[in-house]
Amino acid sequence: MASWTSASVGYSVYAISIVWLAYTVSHSFLVVGAALFIELAVYTLSFLAGPVADRIGNQRTIYIACYPVMAAAAIVIGVAHLDGFLTVPVLLGLIALISVLWDIAWAAGNAAPGLLLSADEQFAGQGVSAAVGGVNQIAGYAAGGVLILLVGPGGGMLLYGALLAVAAGLAVPLVIRPNPVPGETFGASLRAGWERIWNEPGKPLFQLASVDAIAGFYSAMPALLITLLATSTFRASTLAYSGLFVSYVVGGTVAGLLLGHWNPRSSVGLLLVGSLLGVAAAFGLVIVLPPVLALGVAAFLAIGFLSSAYLDVKYALFRGRFAPGEQARLISNMYLFPGIASSAGALLLGSLANGVGPAELAAVAASGFLAAGVLGAALPAVRSFRF
Repeated sequence: MASWTSASVGYSVYAISIVWLAYTVSHSFLVVGAALFIELAVYTLSFLAGPVADRIGNQRTIYIACYPVMAAAAIVIGVAHLDGFLTVPVLLGLIALISVLWDIAWAAGNAAPGLLLSADEQFAGQGVSAAVGGVNQIAGYAAGGVLILLVGPGGGMLLYGALLAVAAGLAVPLVIRPNPVPGETFGASLRAGWERIWNEPGKPLFQLASVDAIAGFYSAMPALLITLLATSTFRASTLAYSGLFVSYVVGGTVAGLLLGHWNPRSSVGLLLVGSLLGVAAAFGLVIVLPPVLALGVAAFLAIGFLSSAYLDVKYALFRGRFAPGEQARLISNMYLFPGIASSAGALLLGSLANGVGPAELAAVAASGFLAAGVLGAALPAVRSFRF
């Protein structure tokens, strides 16, 4: 957990830094959207990483191979930005490299709880992870916010590199061994994962994927709207950007803690639908709020809480529903649907943010999440999910 926590804290620093960095280098929301597009498009290919994570002898190998290279790329971005020679093509290229390697580590990290915990322990384990990792993530976002205020987003990338180096060192003693089907090839493992999704009676996973694709299209909206609010409503305020982003993360941490305590295995479907409708309502709140930073912080606290509730419930469902030997490939396969949609959404919505105000962008987000929630409520398999 220590290694994964260090990497996750680092990713929190990366997430808060990279969007602001893309904007400060280019002063264009199209470039911000392009940065998010590259990141999310690469994550879409996680279905190729899943069988690797399911079949590798020890997941430690993945972390030790990926984290040091990611650290080096992050440090290059940070140094280049601080020294004033970072260009948009270099930035986007290094984002792609970091995203590819994080994709592989993410597939392994998402499968680990299913290998180490029983189905009944998934929400509780997620709660413990939220308690430990969530507090550290808040610290990561706060540290990134402070660095943005003091030295700019390049400082955040240097911290990200350092945390990845620590994560690589902590991964050395790990022993997490998947349970692959004996003699199963990479191709057979890949096919088996997709057959499970397509051939299950009633296609419940495919129904969930259709809802997930709509929600995924709008998944970049919090980052885009926070950046638009900070640059327009609050006049390029790094304090506003940091405060809104950190409140969004705090909300997500609280959601993980509450779900871990509650362990709502019998109410998964209702929570999936309810959280999407709640996200739509929270974005609707942004439309009518006066331009007061404290109110914006409260709104994004709610958005973070409800967005994370949807994701936490979904991944707990996957880990409790799938057998340990198929965790990585099935979770990665299911990400393909929202992944494609989210990468397209990041680019298109980033372009849209160049020509609209925060209220209009929030209205688009509210409409999208409302559509996802309504569809989920209309699909019997989605609203009745449990494990």
